[in-house]
Amino acid sequence: MLNLTKRSGLMWSILLSTTVLTGCSDRIGKAEQQMAEIRNAPAQPIKPPPPIEKVEDFVYSANTLRSPFVPPSLVNVQPSTVTNNGVRPDLTREKEPLEQIELSELIFRGLVISPEGEQYGLVQRPDGSIASVKVGDYLGVNDGRIVEITPTQINLIEIVPDSRSGFIEKPASLVSPAS
Repeated sequence: MLNLTKRSGLMWSILLSTTVLTGCSDRIGKAEQQMAEIRNAPAQPIKPPPPIEKVEDFVYSANTLRSPFVPPSLVNVQPSTVTNNGVRPDLTREKEPLEQIELSELIFRGLVISPEGEQYGLVQRPDGSIASVKVGDYLGVNDGRIVEITPTQINLIEIVPDSRSGFIEKPASLVSPAS
């Protein structure tokens, strides 16, 4: 009797497995058939692009106000827009050591005040060494003359080529990474 029960259980297991496997092959066949129908179907038309909207002109009226990106100490030293305005790098001036390094490679590390009250900025070179600079010294490859040293940054004026084959003075800053 027990043997008959085991046999019928085995038969049911085989029957159930066959049914499940048949169901899987049927689903795979349906998926393949559906994919074939999609491949053979005609291409769907592409929607036309949306119509172009007319954007009204915007008149910027704050161009006469102070730029929020220029420190107040450099407000009076704005880039000149006149071509051949007399701004030229001094080619006879002997270059200082920090003028051989891009301004972006220099790091402002702090401010030191001498016993006489003169301020010196500490600038780290790419090799890790520190140099001291003061107002009037030059930094960077664009003839950047230091005009102010604060506890958080060094402000300078660079002489850069403009788009009209002349030169303009442009404010730049070397900011402390801690600020």
